[in-house]
Amino acid sequence: AARWLAGLHGRSLACRSPRLLRYDAAYFRSWLPRALEFAPSGSLDEIAAAYERVVARLAEWPRGFVHGEFYPSNILVEGSRICPVDWEMAGVGPGLLDLAALTSGGWEERNRERLARAYFEACLPALSGSGWDDFLDALEHFRLHLAIQWLGWSRDWSPPAEHAHDWLADALRLAEELELR
Repeated sequence: AARWLAGLHGRSLACRSPRLLRYDAAYFRSWLPRALEFAPSGSLDEIAAAYERVVARLAEWPRGFVHGEFYPSNILVEGSRICPVDWEMAGVGPGLLDLAALTSGGWEERNRERLARAYFEACLPALSGSGWDDFLDALEHFRLHLAIQWLGWSRDWSPPAEHAHDWLADALRLAEELELR
């Protein structure tokens, strides 16, 4: 799935449709106020103080056509055939947004890194300006954004049990690792 995703991001696709979402700095920035409103009071204050650095990091990444919600639950696998579903969040933005979705949640770290490595290697030479450490740092910023996005999704919505995840714990851990708190 990670190699397939790299192939999608490596294609030159016309991305001018007004129907496609724009994953840009304004979009990324828009989720923090919602997360602050819905998360336990004070829990995201330190992240909020440094979130503009996260937005800047996300916005600097190369843009192209993205699925928008490339979570494992939105990928059907038949043998070696990869079939993403649920395309209504497709748009123009940084490809690492999709890889962050694929690698977020309850993966063991070694499996998360395996997926990231497969994507990184499949993207070469497109990522030749980005070394492995810079790539991983950017990916962690995108994963932090997704945790913030999930925290800001809705006060009243809860995922089905098989999709439940502690996004607040992820956000706090990622912020710590990225030295934002």
